[in-house]
Amino acid sequence: MKMHLYENKLETISLRMHQVRRLKELQLSKGVLNSEALMLVLNKKHRTEDGRRILFKYLDAQEDEKIMRRKETVLAYLNRSHYKELEELIIPEYVVTVDSEPAGFAMPLIENHQNLGSILNSEEVSWEMKKEYLLELGNLLDKVWRVEDPHPIIFGDLNEYNFIIDEENKLNAIDLDSSYAEGLEGVEPSTYAYYLMRNPYLKRVPEKYIKGEYGFIRPNHNSDFYSYCMILLRTLSTIPMHTQPMETYYEYLKYLKELGFSKKFIEIFLNLYTPKQTGNPKEYLEDITQEMAKAASITNFQKRYSI
Repeated sequence: MKMHLYENKLETISLRMHQVRRLKELQLSKGVLNSEALMLVLNKKHRTEDGRRILFKYLDAQEDEKIMRRKETVLAYLNRSHYKELEELIIPEYVVTVDSEPAGFAMPLIENHQNLGSILNSEEVSWEMKKEYLLELGNLLDKVWRVEDPHPIIFGDLNEYNFIIDEENKLNAIDLDSSYAEGLEGVEPSTYAYYLMRNPYLKRVPEKYIKGEYGFIRPNHNSDFYSYCMILLRTLSTIPMHTQPMETYYEYLKYLKELGFSKKFIEIFLNLYTPKQTGNPKEYLEDITQEMAKAASITNFQKRYSI
């Protein structure tokens, strides 16, 4: 296995296929699916400069054009100090080739981590703990969104499964090669984004959510904010609310009001499907008690409205 200096601080790790076949696959948290890539752990003798083990995200050697486009996004982050200094962003540090063909990216391995999605969607985890992580996620997104940059980070596929909790109980953003630097020439966002797909309602508000190729929503700051809001609603309701009919969505928000949820909190969700811009719902999470969160489940909602 050879490692040599690559352009703009991005190094290349060169592997042969017989070496790849011997690598151990990372065990993902319960409920976490990854259909895009294999997550492989490199051998112990290969480590980052600060001594951490390396995780290889093995995409497909046949998709070298897509990989090289993603590389431009990664380089955009690595060469901007205001992003590189955000320790919560697990930015890939290497391009990996297999048999001399681009095949994916490698980054520091966060060992013994928990996936945020598994935590938020678990019935065994208390609302207080979930609330802590939702606040931390909101704070991280605020840091990223406040950066003044001509090519800001757009997460695109912003969903709870693209964040992990490390051994020190800190939140980390992963899958950043799938995000993109907005407005950077030659860089295109991924068409896959969990909370933006199968969602015809976003197209009704072109002022916020831009229609891209093949009818997909082209990710931007507004769609990232929308996705964060859907993570909150999914945690409370226990189901993906972005796929529900509009009538059910608005009835559910009415139900939250009856439970005593803040009027300003609910207004944010009411305005997601309008041109209006509103505040961040994380500001109102502290007001939501364990009892309110329990009552907000879709089961209790359905009982209340006999659905």
